[in-house]
Amino acid sequence: MARNKRNIRPVRIHPDDENIQSNLNIFNVIKKRAALSMSDISEKTGIPGDTVAEYINSCVKKDLLKVSGSDKGDQIRFSDDRNKILGLGFGDKECVLTVADLSGNIMNREEIGIKPFSELKGRNREINEIIETTGSTTKLRGTEFSSVGIALPRGLKDKNSKAKDILTEGISRIFDCDVLVVEEATAAGYGERDFGEKTKGRDVLYMHLDIGDGVVIKNEMIFEAGKGSGENEEDYLRPWNQFGVVSTAKSLVNKGVGTDIVNMVGGDIDSITLGVVLDAAENNDELAKDLVRRAALALGVRVSYLANMFSTELVILGGGTEKKEGNFVQFVKEGARRFLLENMVDKVQIIPGVLAKEASSIGAALLCRRELFMEV
Repeated sequence: MARNKRNIRPVRIHPDDENIQSNLNIFNVIKKRAALSMSDISEKTGIPGDTVAEYINSCVKKDLLKVSGSDKGDQIRFSDDRNKILGLGFGDKECVLTVADLSGNIMNREEIGIKPFSELKGRNREINEIIETTGSTTKLRGTEFSSVGIALPRGLKDKNSKAKDILTEGISRIFDCDVLVVEEATAAGYGERDFGEKTKGRDVLYMHLDIGDGVVIKNEMIFEAGKGSGENEEDYLRPWNQFGVVSTAKSLVNKGVGTDIVNMVGGDIDSITLGVVLDAAENNDELAKDLVRRAALALGVRVSYLANMFSTELVILGGGTEKKEGNFVQFVKEGARRFLLENMVDKVQIIPGVLAKEASSIGAALLCRRELFMEV
């Protein structure tokens, strides 16, 4: 029998449709509490009770939610783990796969070793090798998933414009299900927001990597870096590549500047990563310390005006900068304090992410879950 054609499309980050926005508002309230009544949901969202009831009933028919009686009336809960969702993300040397249920609980996790991204040239063959390794190694093949979310790694996308198509088609073949694709920073930011004890359910500004690939999450509406000319707010979320620690380190090493970084990578300049430079800074390498401080202070400046622009008082740092090595987080805080408005200095919190290399895979899975509840 011929295999059905699977749908591959991007995650909808901030849909304009009012009905979908209403769905997301209801979903956002339900996921914050263990159980709620329809009247509770209506009160918390400001959405009329009949609209809430219609949405809940549609979710029940699709086995996304269940309604049970209690002495306080009907209680709305997520359905059991019949619907499984897969998220797929990447570290520098691994593909991370995370299985979640409709309640957002992590049910399973795999880590598959792949050729380091820092060594890839972005050729089609290399991307296919990643797909083949994943398909031949994963124990999740054959599992029925509602969908799989792929966090598209920046390191791969920047090297090959066809990377997204090759990767999504290949993953769709492995797991035989629909695929949703999302930017790595967006997936990581959504995962960090939903899993951190201090961040869950709050509006956040997430800054990915040392170059600051920005994402803003307000309730369930997501704003990511735009591709325009700076006229829209989203354009200000674009990364500042000119302050990139890795590219600057490689350039200086090629010019013969002395540093322990060269010894740490065994003389292979292409193997220099953000983690390597942060470790070198922790070991008091002068070049690494200068690069880390420069990039972090610049990111702090951006954090200050983005927090003001988007009215977010909670900032999460991730993508490797959350490591304690190198004092990156402290330098970001120092840079932000210099430029925050006086009335914002004590309000804005800057904290490190907690999920490390799992962030993008967890976020990709949870965004698939969001999509299910969005499109009811």
